[in-house]
Amino acid sequence: MEYPFIVGTAGHIDHGKTALVKAMTGIDCDRLEEEKRRGITIELGFAPLDLSGGKTVSIVDVPGHERFIRQMAAGASGMDAGILVIAANEGVMPQTREHLDILSILGVRFGIVALTKKDVTDDETLGIASEEAADLIRGTCLDGAAIIPVSSVTGEGVSRIMEEIGNILDKIPPRKGFGAFFLPIDRVFSKKGFGSVVTGTSYQGVLHEGDEVEILPGGVPARVRSLQTHGAKTPSVQAGRRVAINLSGVSHNGLERGDAVCWKGAFLATDCISAHLETLPSAPQGISHWQRVRLHVGTVDAVARIALLRLNPEERAKGYLPGTGGPVQLLTESKISVAAGQRFVIRFYSPLVTIGGGRIMLPNGLPARGKGEREAKAALVEELAADFGPVSLLAAIVHDRRALSGAGLFSLSQMERNAFNEYVSELSRESESYGLLTFGKGRNFISCGAFDMAARKIRRMLEKFHEAYPELAGLEGEKLSASLDNVCRSGGISAGDCKDLIALMAARNIIGSAEAPGKTCYCLADFQRSLDGKFTALVSRVKEGIVGAGFNLLKAPELEEKLMIPPADVKRSLVFLREEGDLWTLEGELLFSREVRDKLLGLLASMRDGITVAGLRDAAGINRKLALSMLDFLDSQGLTRRDGDKRTLAGEV
Repeated sequence: MEYPFIVGTAGHIDHGKTALVKAMTGIDCDRLEEEKRRGITIELGFAPLDLSGGKTVSIVDVPGHERFIRQMAAGASGMDAGILVIAANEGVMPQTREHLDILSILGVRFGIVALTKKDVTDDETLGIASEEAADLIRGTCLDGAAIIPVSSVTGEGVSRIMEEIGNILDKIPPRKGFGAFFLPIDRVFSKKGFGSVVTGTSYQGVLHEGDEVEILPGGVPARVRSLQTHGAKTPSVQAGRRVAINLSGVSHNGLERGDAVCWKGAFLATDCISAHLETLPSAPQGISHWQRVRLHVGTVDAVARIALLRLNPEERAKGYLPGTGGPVQLLTESKISVAAGQRFVIRFYSPLVTIGGGRIMLPNGLPARGKGEREAKAALVEELAADFGPVSLLAAIVHDRRALSGAGLFSLSQMERNAFNEYVSELSRESESYGLLTFGKGRNFISCGAFDMAARKIRRMLEKFHEAYPELAGLEGEKLSASLDNVCRSGGISAGDCKDLIALMAARNIIGSAEAPGKTCYCLADFQRSLDGKFTALVSRVKEGIVGAGFNLLKAPELEEKLMIPPADVKRSLVFLREEGDLWTLEGELLFSREVRDKLLGLLASMRDGITVAGLRDAAGINRKLALSMLDFLDSQGLTRRDGDKRTLAGEV
């Protein structure tokens, strides 16, 4: 029974890691000609390990040479448990310590120490090596691990190691992930009769034959033709499995280690990662702000800058000292693909020495701009590090982006659709406990902080508007929502939902609302309209000018010329009259007042032969086009009813 569990080797070069794997599995993981010629492991090796009880797990063999630390980090990134290999006749060496550090950084919490080459080591030396190993692991991720002498030549101790792996297996429950399928690629090749094949350790999710996938960061689409684990065909794979994926629709020449096979549409390439970082106590020096480092995450080996998010002036000068850490952003020099929750290793850019690592919180972060944003993002990372789960992750994504539509949140969630729907529903129900608000017909979210900022901006706009136009009830929702582009539109929130956000402010009594003909306006909650005598006189004069023209409707420029009033004053008066329900516009620009409308209705009532366009044209002395526009307007208001070419007044039989 194939079991989702990865155990890997770690240790100094030539300490017998590959020989131990062969003794346990019968498989020589050194498959390259160069590896066999030089007698060292260069690339990652993989083999199935059959344990008692019928369970088969995967074992990863890593290189021990310091030049191949990036391969070791790639192999260790998927491990559930580690076998720290120490040659009994040589003891602890430099890469023994560095590999142990990497296991710790990558979150490996269970393991074994294998004291190899027992067959060529005397008892005294073996005892010294055992004591040295115990001192080495004390206080580390392998503290308390079994230390087992073993000979890969005679087989002594091999069964004990396999038994201990079984014991560890019983302590660790199967992986439970909430993310869509994600697999960092460690090998790419083409096989005759099959085509492109990639291999790796599945980090999260489930993959089936026939599924549509995407290869990131390039965004190359592909389909899963078939799946294998350790040479055996399988219809599906889950997290924690070694898997070979036969892909159709893509050439192997365009793929490489460091790419990732992702559930289609669930992941985005990134160059800004928000994470929690810890430096090793043994690091030769700390990490300074904007330091250039090598980032190892999954099978990715990238160059990045580290932005320290929370530092006082003294700390900013010194950086994170060895044994300390905190929230950071990793800004890579090229796009990569990573998953939320993944652990990473960082090494100095030069010399290549491991200095620390941590856990990714937000894979698709936004770079912090200014002190306020740095503090907000630092708090976000710390909160998520303390409570990392599917709902808290979704909440953190919204806080990072300030506001997101449901579709926008899904695109950043790295979740399969059904799981996303479940978790986002929970987030909607508990939104305020996560410091969020929901609004709009869709599932739109905004952080309470962003909502407060938006509300302050809207109030400032309304204050200026009321100061300039005290006679008007308020400002239209569309004009207010347009000012929230930087908050809403960048999060994929529609214009209609932006108006709903304004309505939410009114529902919470942050602003007030007022009805005007054909629209909803908003005002300050305590606003009262006021008209001074000068403005009242202006409106009366404008109104008289419109009514005086009778059925020969005027346009605004004609009214300005007739009355010799500045355009701004005319426009202001017209806006007020429309808001009062005393003025409409026909054909987009002709001014039609309530008085003229009522006069028109009286004229129509006198037309005994029925109301027609031609009859109105002749009775009013206007052209046919205007007569038709007037009748269409009365139809829209329900004041007339059309029957063929004739109309009747509402209420007439």
